[in-house]
Amino acid sequence: MSAIHDVIIVGGRPAGAALAARLGAGGLSVLVIDKARFPSSPEVPSCPVLYAGTMALLDEIGFTEDLYAHAVTRVRAGVIMVEPYFHTRMILPEFFGRNYVCGFERAAFDAALWAHLARSPGVTRRAGFRVDSLLRDDAGRVTGITGAEEGKPPESLRARLCVIGADGRHSLVARKVEARVIEDCSDRTSTCHFAEWEDLAPCPVDPEPILQIVTRCRGESVLFFPSTSGRVHVATHVRSDRADTGGDPQQYYRRRLDGFAAVRQRLTGARQVGELLGVKKIANRFREAGGPGWLLVGDAVHHKDPVDGQGVYDALIEGKRLAELLLAAHHGALTWDALVPAYARAIEEETGGMFRATMQRLAREL
Repeated sequence: MSAIHDVIIVGGRPAGAALAARLGAGGLSVLVIDKARFPSSPEVPSCPVLYAGTMALLDEIGFTEDLYAHAVTRVRAGVIMVEPYFHTRMILPEFFGRNYVCGFERAAFDAALWAHLARSPGVTRRAGFRVDSLLRDDAGRVTGITGAEEGKPPESLRARLCVIGADGRHSLVARKVEARVIEDCSDRTSTCHFAEWEDLAPCPVDPEPILQIVTRCRGESVLFFPSTSGRVHVATHVRSDRADTGGDPQQYYRRRLDGFAAVRQRLTGARQVGELLGVKKIANRFREAGGPGWLLVGDAVHHKDPVDGQGVYDALIEGKRLAELLLAAHHGALTWDALVPAYARAIEEETGGMFRATMQRLAREL
């Protein structure tokens, strides 16, 4: 018979893993499952940048830079090129003791974070486990999950306190509980494609690893994000109503890249070495945060255009606030009926302002 855990978290990437580490350190028994095996990239690509505030939150769970140094490149400057008119170079100021951000390779980073969970007290990990459905009691409260590892018989796993969906934009947990969308900006969507490249020419403004945005401020941009081993993520960002791939995403991607002189300059002699990834129409929305026996965190509860690079930070700060509330509930200081609205307020406090600023930016730039 499977052990009963206090909390089951579906999804073991940054949102779920960091939350699990906090809950385990607080004395809860936590089961974290993910349908993927690591290293692997997430189903939906994200902006490959870690800000100083993000890294500070990782420090709090003991996931310090030395544990993921192999997966990142430090970046101390950025440049915005408004073609063909001008460019602006920016030196990053110091925040949280760091005067740099990190470009990172997601598969290696997520694998390092998953490995870190093995050292977290109270946390049990299971990779390659696919959830099929949720268990409920007679009152309709979520009490666990059913699912299986490939080639193994189905299992029913139960949670004393709750099941948490940390399983991304297309969250199965959110679908199963029929979580409502409570705020949606469907009129400001973009289409993004990106892949890793190597042997790029350096940015003419700065030969060091640098974040570079090339744009005409007319609904189309190309972005360069340093990855690892000298590689660079090259992304296209286009208004979704202008992004017709014609059934050939690779040809569409190359056509968009070739549309900017500064991009052609950097890609002369370069090679695309990674698989082309993309999202056709990126949603910007909040879902309801929880209900009887269930909660959502990370992209499962709130997601937006990756242009602001805040995805991992949002996931970590939501997880921090949620962990505080769940530990209070576990120790009897907070009822479940009070926890869910308190968590919804915390999400708004931490991410609402940036969400609306990003929507204004999309309206202005796209």
